[in-house]
Amino acid sequence: MRLKILPFFGIFKRNKEKEHYAYDELGEWVIISGNSKLGFLYSIISKTVSKLTKYYDLYILQFLEDSEIRNFYTIKAMVSTRSPIKDSLLSSKLSQSLSKHGTLGQIDVVKLRYCGMNYLFFKFNILLKKSKNVKEDVKVLLPPLGVSASGIPYSTKDLFKSIFEYNSNAVCQSILEFKDDNTARILANCSDYVDLEGIKYSLSYFSKDFKTSVRSSIRSVEVEIEAKDFNKHALIPLLWNNFLDIYSSSSC
Repeated sequence: MRLKILPFFGIFKRNKEKEHYAYDELGEWVIISGNSKLGFLYSIISKTVSKLTKYYDLYILQFLEDSEIRNFYTIKAMVSTRSPIKDSLLSSKLSQSLSKHGTLGQIDVVKLRYCGMNYLFFKFNILLKKSKNVKEDVKVLLPPLGVSASGIPYSTKDLFKSIFEYNSNAVCQSILEFKDDNTARILANCSDYVDLEGIKYSLSYFSKDFKTSVRSSIRSVEVEIEAKDFNKHALIPLLWNNFLDIYSSSSC
């Protein structure tokens, strides 16, 4: 089975009266309004969540269409709300709603509570047998350069390893730690040359204020990046409950 990311020209249909990109503390998003299957699935999820909580935000983190099996889709999504929702209840309700429209695979749900917010992440596969032409404005994640939606949820090590290796010809290892509530320190050890400007561009997703240092030897390149005003919340859609790895050392 082969999955493909829907090409931009397939899911974007320009509407000059609407914004096409959105930015918030959780990251960067593209607003998709012209894909009927995405709009249909989004509407089912949204209606289901609305029965569990009145106030929430719904984001799509990945939307894939199978290249060989017609109407077979994979979705990763995230709900943020201040209301407590049991992950088992969300899984059950989504299963009931989605199963009415096709053959549904297992729904995996994980939960994170941070700074008074509840984040519920879930993914599923579905073979749609019937659908409607639904037009919805859907927020779909635009991850940092070098980060693939297929890798979500990442560990912190794998997330920054992906960014460093994308901007190098090397194999890298990385560590993220917080010096204080607003300053992150990223350490990486790479086996070869790294494009520091490319790495800084990717990391600008989280911070605009960097201080970098590089030490090179015959066998490796060590990079240390100190990022001020680091947006921890933008890690949440990328890490899911792996965010707990840094939760104890970072406050709201």
